[in-house]
Amino acid sequence: MWPLLAFNSHAASAKSSWWLDALNWVLIHVANALLVAWEGIKAAFGAVFRALDVILEPVLSPLLALLNPLCTAVGDIVYAVLGPLPPWLSLTILSVIAGVLALVVFRYTSNQKAIGRALDDIKANLLALKLYRDELGVTFRAQGRLLWAILRLQRYMLTPFLVMLGPMLLGLAQMGLRHQWRPLEPGEKANVTLVCKSQDGTFPDVELQSGPGLVAEVGPVPGGGELVWRVRGGEPGRHDLHFNVDGSTVDKEVVVGAGFQRVSAVRTGRDWTAQLFHPAERTLPKSCPVRSIEIEYGGVDSWISGADWWVLTFFIISMAAALIFKPLFRVRF
Repeated sequence: MWPLLAFNSHAASAKSSWWLDALNWVLIHVANALLVAWEGIKAAFGAVFRALDVILEPVLSPLLALLNPLCTAVGDIVYAVLGPLPPWLSLTILSVIAGVLALVVFRYTSNQKAIGRALDDIKANLLALKLYRDELGVTFRAQGRLLWAILRLQRYMLTPFLVMLGPMLLGLAQMGLRHQWRPLEPGEKANVTLVCKSQDGTFPDVELQSGPGLVAEVGPVPGGGELVWRVRGGEPGRHDLHFNVDGSTVDKEVVVGAGFQRVSAVRTGRDWTAQLFHPAERTLPKSCPVRSIEIEYGGVDSWISGADWWVLTFFIISMAAALIFKPLFRVRF
């Protein structure tokens, strides 16, 4: 009897092991297939974005080079008015203003009647799904009409979104110059990174000239097409950092001190996406062998208006303001 029990136990164990091996094989191959599909999706989106970049670069690069100085001047005026206020309060005020302005733009650039019809169709079909959930034919028709109403609503939302996209990005870039970073403190250490255009690993002859704003302590250290200096903050104020690059001078603004100030972390080249996110300084000359110059400023230490968090705060407050003032402007969305 004992040998029989041992045989049955061994057979059951072998059968269980076979199922586990089969399950593992399926899971491994499904995971590999998903990884291959994900890489294909990323490659497809990458190709689309590269194509868009090639198309948009000749238009947006000179346009941003023209608009950024004007937007920076307007931003300086706005924040000069808001300067006496705490940063979180100025962010709140600007977020509310942005929400109300977005509401007005949405009101006059969208098809409010069509949006109202789409919203009414969505409500009616949701009610039909609730009332006739036991009737299969009615349920399927209501689901189809609901999906079509949602698609129509998204189409009507697209026009005001595209109208607001450009001004919103320009405004957010100006707010980022104030809320994303803080100035270096006197004596505080940071890295300065100069990115070269050369693709063959060679570097131009570059010399960082120490001035009252920053004192170079270590560097340059080459690597990966970059030159890195370790620097120390000097006298408080807004200074120009000078690089001697192959006999010509390239400048980078540096801000040292305390308080709420405009800080430009990167001086960029002609790339339009870089110009969009770092609009304060003029672009590097096209003939310059330098792609960008970056100063490693510290982030603003705040859960309300600090690094990265300020964007979330902005959108939450602006959307809340839009919802609050929505009945006043008779807007449907």
